[in-house]
Amino acid sequence: MLEYIRTSAQSFGVKVAFGVIILVFVFWGVGNFNDRDYSNVVAMVNGQPILAQEFERAYRNAEEYLLRTNPGLTREQLIRDHLGRTVLNDLIRQTLVLQEAERAGITVTPVELRQAVGKMRAFQDDKGRFDPDAYTRVLAAQRKSPAQYEKELADELLAGKIYALVTAPAWTDPDEARHRYDFLRERRSVDYIFVPASRFADKVQVTDAEAQAWYDGHKADFAIPAQVNVAYVAVRPEELVKPETISEADARAWYEANRSHFEQPEQVRAAHILVPLPADADAAAEEAARGALAAAQARLKAGETFAKVADAVNPEGAAGPGGELGWITRGKTVPAFEEAAFALEPGTISEPVRSPFGYHLILVEEKTPGGVQDFEKVIAEARKGAAFEQGSDKLHEALDSLIEDNILNKPLAESAERHGLKAAESGFLDREGLMEKLGVKPEGAEALLAAGAGLPVDSALEAGDSYLVARVLATEPPSTKPFAEVKEGIVKRLSAEKALADALASAQATLAGLKNGPLAEAEAKKLGVRVAPVVERGGSLADFAQDPALTAAIFTDKPGDWLTRVYSVTGPEGPGALICRVAKVLPPDDAGFESVAEALAEGVKREREDAVYAIFIQSLADKAKVEVVNSNLVDRVNM
Repeated sequence: MLEYIRTSAQSFGVKVAFGVIILVFVFWGVGNFNDRDYSNVVAMVNGQPILAQEFERAYRNAEEYLLRTNPGLTREQLIRDHLGRTVLNDLIRQTLVLQEAERAGITVTPVELRQAVGKMRAFQDDKGRFDPDAYTRVLAAQRKSPAQYEKELADELLAGKIYALVTAPAWTDPDEARHRYDFLRERRSVDYIFVPASRFADKVQVTDAEAQAWYDGHKADFAIPAQVNVAYVAVRPEELVKPETISEADARAWYEANRSHFEQPEQVRAAHILVPLPADADAAAEEAARGALAAAQARLKAGETFAKVADAVNPEGAAGPGGELGWITRGKTVPAFEEAAFALEPGTISEPVRSPFGYHLILVEEKTPGGVQDFEKVIAEARKGAAFEQGSDKLHEALDSLIEDNILNKPLAESAERHGLKAAESGFLDREGLMEKLGVKPEGAEALLAAGAGLPVDSALEAGDSYLVARVLATEPPSTKPFAEVKEGIVKRLSAEKALADALASAQATLAGLKNGPLAEAEAKKLGVRVAPVVERGGSLADFAQDPALTAAIFTDKPGDWLTRVYSVTGPEGPGALICRVAKVLPPDDAGFESVAEALAEGVKREREDAVYAIFIQSLADKAKVEVVNSNLVDRVNM
């Protein structure tokens, strides 16, 4: 629904915040209503149905948005995370708000709706006027009818009215923005003592018994997974029939059956000279732009090349070298530019053309008419298409033959050669290696690992755009790297751990002897006290890796006091122990506040309004009667 489009700049967690408010009353203590006819209903809100079609549309919109903006996310994960419940909660919230608007007599008039539609930039022409054709085209691309879109927009406008009315009394302390700025931008000066672990490295020893004990307790870290060496034949349709074996007659037949594949839109190769000018420019700017364009025209008439003038006039990013724009098809640029470009003959330059970007002089260099390309020009591509089609027809036959030979233990190389293919050998690979090198799916890798040495896999394995016929040549069972092979690494690790433990113990003893407050210069020098660059809230102590606990302590402990614990950190000298204290608190810069005061105040105001609105929504929920009728649809059970 519109809620997901409207909040597209927010994280998924923020988007579901309102849904969480009413999650409990939707999904707990709700009975089953199978004894009534609710076949097309998902839920009832105060007796008003939320229809299955409405829920499906909202779910698909939310699903599509989340998959598009979160690479790696899967539909299965969204189901496990109860996206359906979040979507239903959003629909219930919208229904409650619209019901409250009806109760209060609040409406959206046709005039308000028309004005809102007319202000949408996507529905305007290059002069900022409402364009009915653009309106129809954009909605068609979104697979929406005007009636559906206008209903959704009216509901959104109505919800906005309710929000404005409910949050009008929200009050914000005028000083809160400043308090928040002072808190966020507060800085602290820190003194510290660093005890590097390397100071103790020569003093620690690791016995063979200690190394062996660590190895015995961490054998999983040294596991070598099972491996197999596989002989295989990769089968692809395009390799079963070669394009050069396709006759002209077969290629022409494929061409005739797939003419739409060769359909080419009308296009022009164009360049332009642009004098930028905003659509709402005043008369003075308009006159200046016209003058600049006239000067460019004069240079062209004097004999300068179009490319030279374009490079001199065009602003950065307006086009390629010489004003080149490349090939343009209809619908790919603004209407005014498109109309002028497609009306020109090759080699001609347009009169000044006004677009939302400014004034253009357009040069059309080449022009190709739309239509289906001639067979003679695309015969090579037609041969490839016919070869792939014929190869696809032979695919199952070839696979069956190869699998049969494989089961009968015939040499794979000879079987492959009969079909114009080649056999290959993988070398020893584990599960991940099989998936990466051969492209097989997890279940295919498991099948190969499960087969014994010298045994075939009795079916073809999917591997991307190929099918593999495979035989396991040899196997290596899972094992563990021997202690002797990994001993050196274990000793290094345990030595580093012991050295760090000694550094921490030394630092703890030093901390126990320190007094709060300033140190005498001689004592500070003896202890090796250093002054760190100023630390900002949320930042880290310079030269040391981020440590949230350390940063939190720096901004919560009393200035002048040593922090009560020693921290294990890593810095330029490697791992070690850190003792530190806040020397002083530095207030933020007043000038910095002025630049963000308005934004901070608006943020605080919006937080208060959202809190008031959340309470309002909860009050509606507390009084509402909500019945979930089709929980299987919501939770995507058996779908």
